[in-house]
Amino acid sequence: MNDTASNLSVLDTARAGTFKQALARALSTPVAEVTFSEILDGLPTEPSVLDFHLRNEGNPGFALNHTTLCPSMVERFRDLKDRFDPLTLTFPPGVLSAFQQRHPGTKPFELRLIELLAVACHQIAVHLYNPDDGAHKHCIYEEWRHLSRGQIQPGQYIAPTPFYHRSYLAHEQYPNGVADIVGYWAEAKIFGGVVIFDRGESGTDCRALFLHPARFKGPRTIFPPTPKQYDALVNFLLGPAPGPSDVACPIPIHATLENRWRYDPWDSMTRFNIFRDRYERKAPNGPRPRRCVKSAIDWPELRDENLVLALQDEAREGKPLGQAAMDAALERLKQITPSSPLWGDWGGLAST
Repeated sequence: MNDTASNLSVLDTARAGTFKQALARALSTPVAEVTFSEILDGLPTEPSVLDFHLRNEGNPGFALNHTTLCPSMVERFRDLKDRFDPLTLTFPPGVLSAFQQRHPGTKPFELRLIELLAVACHQIAVHLYNPDDGAHKHCIYEEWRHLSRGQIQPGQYIAPTPFYHRSYLAHEQYPNGVADIVGYWAEAKIFGGVVIFDRGESGTDCRALFLHPARFKGPRTIFPPTPKQYDALVNFLLGPAPGPSDVACPIPIHATLENRWRYDPWDSMTRFNIFRDRYERKAPNGPRPRRCVKSAIDWPELRDENLVLALQDEAREGKPLGQAAMDAALERLKQITPSSPLWGDWGGLAST
């Protein structure tokens, strides 16, 4: 296979069919329908904005009282989806060949399939955004953004589109410019975060799946799905067609205290090779900023450290030691990365 962008025609029939099934299932989920319909509409709804950002009354989405999608937008997306030909998608060099070379039934095959799926959903978002033929034209937001520039405080930033993930704004280096900002936003809405991978020392591997979330009340740290979340996603994409009585849709995947092995976005790309494409984020300059407030939402191990310290205090006071709780907390404290604020204190456990 060559090193130029290509489409599904380079895959064998079985692998192409597997990808088409996975994409069809992802596009049929409620979250995908709403996400792509919002892009067609031209503005995210108020609940969608508040999922990722603080309320800003001047923002057109709020000023226009855009609480729900405009009529017919979901139907319009469903019509486009039904007529969509996956062969129109193109993929970066190496992505399709990597999928072709993996064996079905293995984790490397599953990870490469998820990679293709993320690229496809991103690309569909770009295609839906670019025509600017929705109920709300891009100029509505652009005019508000222009007028607001003189009112923002130092250090504030107004994104060039209302569809944005706050860490994926480097449109000057994106192949599709501002439309790629929209693509990353769509990924975060559909999957629970921008889909990225442990690329290893080579920078091209696909060794583990991570999500880079953007929810306002969620973590800012990059997290892997739990085994249960991962298996549910794979079964949904590759298993028999789900029926109406089957389990709930596995996406979006949101982080809980069980999602361990967190990474700080500041050093995930430069120190640990966790990304999808090198151009997706601007490489940070200098050392990682020190943050005074550390949250268990970002670092679940903080709760475990507090529990261990509390149990030790109780033991010193003569109370019976909760050995089971202590052992469980210490075991969880092994599930931390060098990115964790507790690495200096508990990193030795993680390496044992």
